Amino acid sequence: MVGRNEVQVALSRIRQVLRRKQRVPRKADSPSWRNHEPQLHPPGTDPLPVPPVAGGRDIRLGLERMRRVVPNEQAWQGVHVGGTNGKGSIVAFLAGLFKLAGLSHGTFTSPAFPEAHHGILINGLYVNRHMYEANLEHVKARANRLLGSWWSFEGQADPGKLGQLSPFELETLLAFHVFNQMRVKYGIVEVGMGGATDATNIMMNKAVTVISKIDLDHQEYLGSTIQEIARVKAGIMRPRVPCIVDYTNSDKVLRVLEEYAASIGTSITLSHLAKPFLETVDTSQFHLEEYQKQNLLCALAAFQRTFPNQEIDVNRLLALDPFMPGRLERVLVRELTGGLREEPVLVDGAHNMLGVEALATHVDNHVRNGDAPVTWVMALSAGKSKPFARLIEKLLRPQDNVAFVEFERGPSDPEPAPAELGRSISTNILSKESHVYDGNPVVTDAMQWACDVAGGGPIVVTGSLYLVRDFLKLEGVQSKRRRDTMRPGRSQLIRYVKLQEERGLTPPEEKDFKQARRHWYTSPVGAVRRQYESEKGPQPIWPPQRVPEEVTKLQRDLNYHSKQARNYRAALSSLSEDAERRGKKEDISNPTKVLEKQLRHHLAGYEEAKSKLKKFSILRIRTPLTPRTFGLHKNESGPRSDNPYLQDLDQSLEDGIDVDDIILEDDGTAGQTEWEESHEEMLQRVATRRTEQKLAADDKLPEGLFDNDKFRQVTGSKRRFG
Repeated sequence: MVGRNEVQVALSRIRQVLRRKQRVPRKADSPSWRNHEPQLHPPGTDPLPVPPVAGGRDIRLGLERMRRVVPNEQAWQGVHVGGTNGKGSIVAFLAGLFKLAGLSHGTFTSPAFPEAHHGILINGLYVNRHMYEANLEHVKARANRLLGSWWSFEGQADPGKLGQLSPFELETLLAFHVFNQMRVKYGIVEVGMGGATDATNIMMNKAVTVISKIDLDHQEYLGSTIQEIARVKAGIMRPRVPCIVDYTNSDKVLRVLEEYAASIGTSITLSHLAKPFLETVDTSQFHLEEYQKQNLLCALAAFQRTFPNQEIDVNRLLALDPFMPGRLERVLVRELTGGLREEPVLVDGAHNMLGVEALATHVDNHVRNGDAPVTWVMALSAGKSKPFARLIEKLLRPQDNVAFVEFERGPSDPEPAPAELGRSISTNILSKESHVYDGNPVVTDAMQWACDVAGGGPIVVTGSLYLVRDFLKLEGVQSKRRRDTMRPGRSQLIRYVKLQEERGLTPPEEKDFKQARRHWYTSPVGAVRRQYESEKGPQPIWPPQRVPEEVTKLQRDLNYHSKQARNYRAALSSLSEDAERRGKKEDISNPTKVLEKQLRHHLAGYEEAKSKLKKFSILRIRTPLTPRTFGLHKNESGPRSDNPYLQDLDQSLEDGIDVDDIILEDDGTAGQTEWEESHEEMLQRVATRRTEQKLAADDKLPEGLFDNDKFRQVTGSKRRFG
């Protein structure tokens, strides 16, 4: 039997085939512009071949699979960022500008590190890990169902040859799903590889596109010349959608981009038009490398073009530290090395010639101290077109030390270049063979060696972004650029209540469950409803209300004092550790007293804000949570059942007997038929009461919350049980 969804999918596919046969072009500003086929090659030339899966890495360019699984609705406008180098940094700058302007936004970058769910951020916060995992399973199941039920047509590709989604396609589908679910207004998306045939190019309704500096990279996938690569990357453009291009691109690249833009009915804007903003930067406070300035110009030009009336303050933006983790970042490794190294380590994911040249310039100008050595920990990914020797020679000096390692390969990661290859190249560059690490090629062992040989000298971790990911994941590596994580929301609260009934919660789930309840209670919208009901009484229908400034301010105060208290605790802990290491030779009593005073101040502020929020009322759970959501249903069909077993159970519950003291067994009061009819119902009622008591004990919810009348008063729900 064919389901309704399969029929709709098939009809949509038939319409698409008929349009192609009639050659009816789609409107450029239509939400279905994603069916446009980007021009990957000039007329009269052969198209670029789609390469096979290389080295076991699952990279499959093309949009056919994504067209089948991405919904036709996109509630957010897209900001699409492509290019070779600087894509992630431009996304980070744009996210900072959106944040300062108060614009709701999500970002998607790849590869995600140090954790898989860190690739998706909502308003500057990582998505919750459990939310990520639950939604990943959901979109994967839906995609498999749609791909598995597709119909093939004459002259069309055989769906059986397309297979399931690649890992990156699945991550892209998940990011778009989360953006829709979180109702963001803008989605800032980094291209994965190339542009025209990249999975992210399925995006509809783009507000602006950005193309950063283009250079040779991934030639086995994108083409052997820079013109071919530029043509593929130009494919993210859309008719009448502005495109910002890094003005430092070569003339060859700019010519290709201009020709492509003209062919589809748009134009490019060079990023140098945003240069006046750079003149306002406080150079005494903020130092930017040349390539960082180019990335910033692209972001500023794109934001100004999209929001011409929005004020832009570059110094406020830079004060947010809007840089990607692992990009020219200094991290602490004291805990990783057991206190052996106090000095920070420079981390930068320079994995191609453009990145390596920029890193070499920075190290020569700001890290090297005369002829003193720099110690490198390095790894590169394998690739047919990657110039390994040139990359290594650009960074190393004869007096340096180097440890060449191999990153841990994930399901969709490239193969690491053999450590022996890096060692053999390095041996020919360095003055002494002893300057080359020859131990186990893993980052933990290599870091220990690097700290030993460097002493207090500089250490640089660089190369593949997958090495940077592995390094930042190590316990004891302290990165200041890790963002906070979103608190679990309503959907997760519902899920955890269901899981609690089915199998109980694991410790991490229990922690998230309590945090979700606490967030539900202290959220501004919940506080508004509590205030309304405290004045008007319980309402069967909840009228929409604008969150008043008073409640918003209390919520901000609560978050601010909580964050500051955590920071002061960390500072006190650091002072105490320093005193212990130095044998208490220095008097730290004065700074300790100041920090303790500030800690007490913020703890008091937190409690005060929390107390004010609580005064609105005792309501904790609001619409649309219902008893059905929790899997708890009561019989409301009429008067109490005349089954003697159910009567005895109901009386015991009304008398306040603890459910753990109730034993369900057939004592012969009535016949076997009555016992069999009532047994399942009794189990359900006991489970319901147990959940009520647990919620009441854990979160001080009123007992009897799931009684029909009480529940409707508290939540405004009109739904009935049963």
